Amino acid sequence: MITKFFNRTLYNRLLLAFIVVGFLPFFIFYLYIIYWGEETITQRLMDEQSIELQKIVDNVNNHILSLEKELKFISQLDVMDDLISDDIDKRIARLLIQKREDIALDVSLFVLDDKGSFISSSERSFLEKHFSYMDNLTNGDKYFVRKNKLYIFSKIFASFDKAKGLGYLVMQYNLENLNRYLVHREGIHTSIWSEKSKVFIGDQENFSLDVTKDFSSEILQEHLLNYKKLSQPLEEWYVVYAVDKTIALGFLYDLLHVMLYIIPVALIIIVVIGIISSKNIIRPLLELTSSAESITKTKDYTTKVMIDSEDEIGRLSYAFNELLDTTNKALLTLEEENRLRLKRLIELTEIFNTIIQTKDEDECINTSIQEMQKLTHGQKLNFTKNRLETHNAIALFVDDFENDEKVCFGSIEIDVDKMDDKNEEKFYRSIVSMIVLQLERIRLVEKTMQASRAKSAFISNMSHELRTPLNAIIGFTQYILVYEELNEEQNEMIGNIENSAQYLLEMINGILDIAKIEAGKMEAHLEKMNIVSLLQDIYAMLEPLAEQKALAFHLDTDDAQEIQIKSDAKLLKQIVINMLSNAIKFTQTGGIDISLIQKEQEIEIRIKDTGIGIAKEDLEKLFKDFTQVENVMQKKHKGTGLGLSLSKKLAHLLQGDLILKSEGLGHGSEILVTLPR
Repeated sequence: MITKFFNRTLYNRLLLAFIVVGFLPFFIFYLYIIYWGEETITQRLMDEQSIELQKIVDNVNNHILSLEKELKFISQLDVMDDLISDDIDKRIARLLIQKREDIALDVSLFVLDDKGSFISSSERSFLEKHFSYMDNLTNGDKYFVRKNKLYIFSKIFASFDKAKGLGYLVMQYNLENLNRYLVHREGIHTSIWSEKSKVFIGDQENFSLDVTKDFSSEILQEHLLNYKKLSQPLEEWYVVYAVDKTIALGFLYDLLHVMLYIIPVALIIIVVIGIISSKNIIRPLLELTSSAESITKTKDYTTKVMIDSEDEIGRLSYAFNELLDTTNKALLTLEEENRLRLKRLIELTEIFNTIIQTKDEDECINTSIQEMQKLTHGQKLNFTKNRLETHNAIALFVDDFENDEKVCFGSIEIDVDKMDDKNEEKFYRSIVSMIVLQLERIRLVEKTMQASRAKSAFISNMSHELRTPLNAIIGFTQYILVYEELNEEQNEMIGNIENSAQYLLEMINGILDIAKIEAGKMEAHLEKMNIVSLLQDIYAMLEPLAEQKALAFHLDTDDAQEIQIKSDAKLLKQIVINMLSNAIKFTQTGGIDISLIQKEQEIEIRIKDTGIGIAKEDLEKLFKDFTQVENVMQKKHKGTGLGLSLSKKLAHLLQGDLILKSEGLGHGSEILVTLPR
């Protein structure tokens, strides 16, 4: 519907062009923001998050490393030699307390002997206790993590004997201290997380991390997620950096909302500008169209279109005026030519009507010359039986039907030099062509009449001169076979005479029937008849022939006693007997089934046998007159080759059809005779 609206007028298409050209940049920009803008911004944010994450990881790793160095430095102070005295100097405790205050974090420092007993501590609560993770101190590690506590320790050696171990300096570090390295802003979730201990430091957002990776960046449905593994001693811990999409892409979403408000306003402005501009462009074209429509209605090609501009529309108007001038001149010329052509057409038609009424060749030539002289106005015009080679002569070549070639009948000489133009020459040559056609028609009619007379004489002879003696021969041979005593050789000879006479009589009758059909002299007398009774009579007539060859012979009429159709019983009986006779003749074993099938618009007689069958390429050949297919059975049973052809013609005469089917040699055949109800 929308496409039809915009294709209806140029104004609509121009308006559409303005809208598309004006709106397309907004639309492209909007699509860019939605699809490519979001992807680009997201990737940039992911890169920035990755940098921030790396800063947090570096700060945490450097912080732990600095604590380790600080602890190692304290363990190497000379004050640690006081551990070997029975009365430990309080300087160690003051040192530990001072260092804890200097670190200013949630940490505890204490000194252990080789057995794990607390010797000195920055916290009184640790004294008189036993360190429960002594095994971790003695296995060579520098640190270990228990829940949310990181333990960093350093072996204390005597300053006077570096090989003498005095104990261990241990720092208990609360990992919650690392929270100060995390980012605490709205929409940003950072945490330090351990899969093993299930401990969170920072935001408690639960993200599914792939712990097989040291680093990963993922775009989730609601967050932009980056996470990275820390180094020792927190190698099982990850720093997680996630940003809410609504915060990260807030500017983009705000821009999209603004665009949603801007686009309708821009569209309205574009439509208004498009309407005004389209009207200004189309107005001269509408005036030109109005003038053209007026000229079309009034047929006044002398009208001129006013030209009030020098632009493309002005040039179009000028060209339109030139076209009107040319058209007006062409119409005047065409009217004059039409009058001349009409006059010539009337003259040509009158001549043709006169020529086609001639009955013989001489009359045709004389009449044609007389009619043509009326048009030449006394110019030279004559006919000769010879072929003239001059450029003014037109030879008459007609068909010689007997020899199947073109022969020269004569020449008509016309003084073409005095004609106005070549069209006059073509005009007279058209008359000559008509003369040739009439001469050929006269010859063909005469030849046809001769053939018709010969055919009538032949049919008359066939009917009276041949059938009469053949009937006598058949009668005499049958009498001799019945009443005379003959030996076996004589009996066979007389039988052959009878069979030959029957064969000739059958062929003559077939030829006569076909001739009557083709001449239109055989008519079907359609009347109500009982087709079941007809088939039963035919079945009873031919059943003995089938029994002589030991063939199964069945008739199936669906137990119907009477089915009335409108047909010619005599012709239908002839068709069915012909088909059944062929089926019995060419079937050696098996059987023949006859069935009657009722349909809505027609009755179908189906004859199916188990005989020799017919090759598919030979099916159509059998419906040609005097055509038989060469096979073993055909050599044994001679035929006229007219049975199928005659039966099909008779079926057409009954307003039905005859169809022959076979799957090939050795597969039997099937004949369908269809008749209207």
